[in-house]
Amino acid sequence: MRGGDFLARIERSIEIEAPPSKIWPLLFWDRLPEWFEGIKAAQYTSEDKDCVGATAHVVGETAGVRVEFDVEITEYVENERATWRTTAGNFTAIGLTRLDPTDSHIKLTMTIDYELPYSILGKVIDKLLVSREFEKDFKRDLEKLKGMLEK
Repeated sequence: MRGGDFLARIERSIEIEAPPSKIWPLLFWDRLPEWFEGIKAAQYTSEDKDCVGATAHVVGETAGVRVEFDVEITEYVENERATWRTTAGNFTAIGLTRLDPTDSHIKLTMTIDYELPYSILGKVIDKLLVSREFEKDFKRDLEKLKGMLEK
């Protein structure tokens, strides 16, 4: 899934004690604002949301930077994995959401490779500061999702 030299990668996993059928619906773009603080609003722009080719418009913020973008689902296996890519907006990204069974839980892994619209110096700063903040937010948000699902 990795792109060019300057793409930053954020990858986080968490084990959740819930069936995939309970976790999966909360991973749709329009449900992310319920638990993912970096996503402020998301709305599907396609009729379907659970298939390859589904599209959504997303507004978010991370490390004080507002992002607005459109996404397209590029791979979809219900209750198992989905990949997406940005098609328009103020940054470039590709992402993967995956559910894997473990002995007693489901392991949710979310990966995002992204590039914000910065100069070379800005990209270095991103790797040092923004990525670190984004990783911290990502961890907090996955813990929030786990809490919602396990209560």
